[in-house]
Amino acid sequence: MALIGVSMLEMRQMIEQACLPDRCEVSCADGVSLTIRLGQGQSLEEGVTLTGVALQDLNSCRDVVNLVSQLHALRARHPAPLRAFA
Repeated sequence: MALIGVSMLEMRQMIEQACLPDRCEVSCADGVSLTIRLGQGQSLEEGVTLTGVALQDLNSCRDVVNLVSQLHALRARHPAPLRAFA
């Protein structure tokens, strides 16, 4: 992990909490890169997925903030379709 002294659990919590109130799930299956799913509200159905985020590129809190900004920009480019309620 690039951020010295930060565990994977802490990294996940930082990213997921930075995305609140929207739902965010962070996983790291290979120990090298992150997969992040960002939904709209509490749903991940209409969200976006960002894969291949290299842990070695997350060297500071500023890098984490920039990552969260990229996630929000990605979701803004792919808005959720409107649903009709009966």
